[in-house]
Amino acid sequence: MELAGVGVSPGIAVGEALLVEREAIAVFRLLLPPGELEGEVQRLRRAVEASREQLQAIKERLARQIGSPHAYLFDAQLLMLEDPMLLDRTVAVIREEHLNAAWALRTVAERLQALFEEFSDAYLKERRTDLDDVLGRIQLNLAGTPGAPSLSRLPRPHVLVAEEIPPSEAAELDWENILAVITDGGSATSHTAILARSRGVPAVVGLRDATRRIPAGALVVVDGERGRVEVEPSQPALAGYRAAQERARVEEERLQGTRALKAATRDGVGVRLLANAEFPEEARTAALYGAEGIGLFRSEYLLGRALTWPSEERQVEVYQGLLDAVSPFPVTIRTWDVGREDLAPGGPSSPNPALGERALRLLARDPAPFLAQVRALLRAAAHGPIRMMFPFVGGPRDLRLARELVGRAVGELAREGLPFRADVPVGLTLELPSAALTADLLAREADFFSVGTNDLIQYLLAVDRMDPRVAPLYEPLHPAVLRAVKRVVDAADAAGRPVSVCGEMAADPLQALVLIGLGVRELSMSPAAIPRVKAAVRAATAASARSAAAACLDMATAEEIEDHLRRALGLASGTGVVVPS
Repeated sequence: MELAGVGVSPGIAVGEALLVEREAIAVFRLLLPPGELEGEVQRLRRAVEASREQLQAIKERLARQIGSPHAYLFDAQLLMLEDPMLLDRTVAVIREEHLNAAWALRTVAERLQALFEEFSDAYLKERRTDLDDVLGRIQLNLAGTPGAPSLSRLPRPHVLVAEEIPPSEAAELDWENILAVITDGGSATSHTAILARSRGVPAVVGLRDATRRIPAGALVVVDGERGRVEVEPSQPALAGYRAAQERARVEEERLQGTRALKAATRDGVGVRLLANAEFPEEARTAALYGAEGIGLFRSEYLLGRALTWPSEERQVEVYQGLLDAVSPFPVTIRTWDVGREDLAPGGPSSPNPALGERALRLLARDPAPFLAQVRALLRAAAHGPIRMMFPFVGGPRDLRLARELVGRAVGELAREGLPFRADVPVGLTLELPSAALTADLLAREADFFSVGTNDLIQYLLAVDRMDPRVAPLYEPLHPAVLRAVKRVVDAADAAGRPVSVCGEMAADPLQALVLIGLGVRELSMSPAAIPRVKAAVRAATAASARSAAAACLDMATAEEIEDHLRRALGLASGTGVVVPS
């Protein structure tokens, strides 16, 4: 049996399945006499305090074991314990409805969980895992259980199979005995995925029903690169996976040996390979893969941790930390890319968030958080080379609005006498067809372009890449995509502006080469993808990439284009290795 999910941590693992099954905590609804209500409130407060102490201990232990950068994962949970929406509302239910603490907590939990479901942003919606973890811990403490269940001590190595792994349990896992992790839910931004990547443990999420289909103790193969899980493989298949493991080990050692080598084609054309990062620790590991800076830092994680705008000082601290992590290379930070419904839960939301009031479209309504972020970026730039990048720019008017904001921030900081850098490069994430069609106009006012191919493809082809019903129509090598990128590169070149690609196309060796053939000289990708893309760049020539790309612009389908590229560039199907011709 083979299951398909989303690979979030690469590698191949083979091992026995350890199935995690959870039993619900029994919660009873009890009506209490008035004289017992304050005692019940105190019991709730003790359970919350016990939960806080447990989470703080987990955070400190995690910092000692694998470093403080990962300890921030539990800040959100600690903040939730202090949130009046949780504790005060539960106390109010106890006092006003004369209910026991466990049932009152459950009542408030249902309201909060419904609130989280209203978020459109995937990262913010995923904080529901934090909420469930916190609520479960409080219930356990209310029930008199000293602590939440954990998998901190395993007798031997296993492949962990679970619906979800709450953040506190993920931190306490016996990672030395975890061969791989597979879950029914989750995403690349889940706590478990972050920790799996940091530990080098293969992981596949989004399998939906793996816990129902995989028997406990079954032999399981996990391919974290392709997002595939095979249960009880045949002996020939198992032998193939074992051989693939060994090849991957040897290839990884070889690729890691190229870390210090320049990314340049055989005919001497240099290409800058940068790293995308969603969290600070990803920036800190980028140098290990040979990244020459951060090409895209998604700042939204700062918002998601506490579901509120972070302070200017907090942002300065984080941005300066990123600069320290990749010094002397530059860091490109994308400004807030969120929707109205993510920032004002319960308020009016867009029927289609992808086409609604998001990113720069929020600036006219609420400029304060954008101004604070720009101020923080200008201040951090005094510490090192920062570029600020505005997403969801539809045309010159949007870019002018962003530049006006930068000018306002410069004036304020100058009057306040704070150290800052005024000449920070200002660019945009080019991801809308309207921006691609006006790239020549935008190039007159932008300092740089970064093509966000993930959204550009989605909008050009009218395909929701997260919808499995139309996923096959999401084609990075569609003629419209290549022509749009070519148009952008030509406009940038004419104006003397640098252009990079920060979408997933940059991380695929074949697609990276066609981008180079179209004139792109800067690619930003997940850190782990850098060695393979570098190998492809060093094995090819820019001349052959240009010739192949030019031919592709006259082809009618993605299939024709891919076949031509593989023949012209000597890249065999299913591999990341270019064979020099």
